[in-house]
Amino acid sequence: GCLALGPIVNSARANAPLVIASVPWRNVDILNEIYRPMVKLLEDKLNTRVRFLVATDYKELGKRLNLGAADLGIFGPNSYVEAKDIYPGIEYLATCMQPTAHYNSLIIARKDSSITSLAHLKGKSFAFTDKGSTSGFLYPMLMLTSQGLNPETDFSITYFLKKHDKVYEAVARGSIDAGGVSRTALDRAKQKNGDQFRIIAESDPIPRNAVVAAAHVTSGMKARIRQILSVAAKDPVFMQDKSILKGFAVKSDKFYDIVRKARRLN
Repeated sequence: GCLALGPIVNSARANAPLVIASVPWRNVDILNEIYRPMVKLLEDKLNTRVRFLVATDYKELGKRLNLGAADLGIFGPNSYVEAKDIYPGIEYLATCMQPTAHYNSLIIARKDSSITSLAHLKGKSFAFTDKGSTSGFLYPMLMLTSQGLNPETDFSITYFLKKHDKVYEAVARGSIDAGGVSRTALDRAKQKNGDQFRIIAESDPIPRNAVVAAAHVTSGMKARIRQILSVAAKDPVFMQDKSILKGFAVKSDKFYDIVRKARRLN
């Protein structure tokens, strides 16, 4: 019943909703669409209202969880590792499957450009998404530095365009020479801009977004949510037709050690 839900929310209001907040890795409307099945499922199984919101960035999401202004957080892999360092009390619950638990980062240029290898990037313009991004910054940096390129000094100019779609678009238009992006956004970018992209480098597999619980969420509630998410894919309430979210893999915090390793190497 609802009584058991009392302690989960750091709030005087007895029937406060469960608040899930995500990093802004796509625009708000699209994220609402992607996570709607998750919201619906948790409302149904926990018999409580669930509110979904998008944080302004990964730092704000960490603060929300820490202050009790959100109960669950959805972080990108790099921002999860960073938030866990700053707020050790947050607890990993599950990994989003879209449709699998892994993806890759790419370095791309235009097909008709002279850039066919990472070595050709010297003196060229380059775009990342955001310093908190795993596939739009952390792994591209790793691919560049492993080839002896210094992104601080070797590019003519460096941009941070926030969203993967914008980096693809800038490369397609020729307003930048190359960029670091997520492979997840490639098909969408081809539909929008035509098949104009050459993949110069591809990263090792990267774990997908982590669902975490704030420190104030009770251990009983964490266990229930983890259980619900682990079998979400088979649940008729978890409608997956429109969403790219196909379920959740319950791994452990160690699943993100590969990201910690990448951060150390940068």
